[in-house]
Amino acid sequence: MNKSALQAYVEGEINLAAKRIIDKGAQSDEIAYGRLKVNLSLRRILVEVPTPEDLGLWGGINDILQQLGILDSRETVLSVVDEV
Repeated sequence: MNKSALQAYVEGEINLAAKRIIDKGAQSDEIAYGRLKVNLSLRRILVEVPTPEDLGLWGGINDILQQLGILDSRETVLSVVDEV
């Protein structure tokens, strides 16, 4: 997946989560809010305006994926995204 495609996916997920918050009940709101937080964080990372919390969140995600063997120890989530 290239960066543009990932950005489009993230935007779609943000819109979907917001719609779920509007349309659904309280339990669904909490689930949608969790998804919204992750996708808003990733959007800030992709447009290069991350908060310190974003950097910590994605650092932790990278560490977990590396420990699971999904990413090589030198890779990050964003390093495997093509810069097209």
